[in-house]
Amino acid sequence: MSTTLGRIADSLFVSPGSVSSPTDEVKVLQPHISPVVDLLNPNTLFGLSEREVAVESLVFLARQFEFLQPHLESVIPTSKRAFLAQFSSQTVSRAHELRRPVYRGVADRALNLEKILQMMGQVKWDIKEIMSQHSVYVDVAVQEMVLLKERLQAADRRVPVPKEAVDMIWGHCIRLMNRMFVEGFSLAKKCSNEGRALMQLDFQQFLMKLETLTDVRPIPDKQHVEMYVKAYYIGENDLEQWLRDHKEYSTKQLHSLVTSGIGAHLSKKSRQRLLSVVDEIDKSRR
Repeated sequence: MSTTLGRIADSLFVSPGSVSSPTDEVKVLQPHISPVVDLLNPNTLFGLSEREVAVESLVFLARQFEFLQPHLESVIPTSKRAFLAQFSSQTVSRAHELRRPVYRGVADRALNLEKILQMMGQVKWDIKEIMSQHSVYVDVAVQEMVLLKERLQAADRRVPVPKEAVDMIWGHCIRLMNRMFVEGFSLAKKCSNEGRALMQLDFQQFLMKLETLTDVRPIPDKQHVEMYVKAYYIGENDLEQWLRDHKEYSTKQLHSLVTSGIGAHLSKKSRQRLLSVVDEIDKSRR
């Protein structure tokens, strides 16, 4: 995608201060976003309406070109059809791919994950009894998703938001939130069996509320969280292989499994062996 955008920019825009050439006659100065467009306001989901108009207009034009392509092929010289086919495959067909990075720019800013992470870092996971009530941070996480829905609905009232865009934003926000759950769980310094049960209770409560807010299914990265919590129950002999098989988790998250999971009940030698596995995985990533 970046290569395609770079090629388009080179062919359309003239660089300020550059030496002019004959090809510059068909080029224009690179446009700049209007100062009245606010991409920093959380209440408008960081300019979602403006972003939507831009990217969906481009997708619409691409679809019209695809519709007209058979006709264009019939009226241009045979020698030029290869250029038309190349333009279609390398440029027009890529238009819809812009949706993901454009809408991801909204999703990346839509949630206050740092606040929730700080609350998770204060939870005591080394409790001695099974809890029947979920942790307070879960309610804050749910409220973030409620606020997201309200802002999406407000944006839809300004400019109707296509379902593809809504699903992309929801999907990425859910993925970010679920990744945050894993990061928050990895903050645990000590974790008892009852604490692991609380982790499961917290996540299930979040999922139950989330499913009433969106129809995105399956829930993105749901298994990413569940697998991490279940890893706390894995025995010493199986944990080493599990660590090697699940490099999708960060070094810090794998380290936490060893130190606050089963590793907390192992001998110093056994725990050090597992930590060496984590260090080995970390070096392989560099």
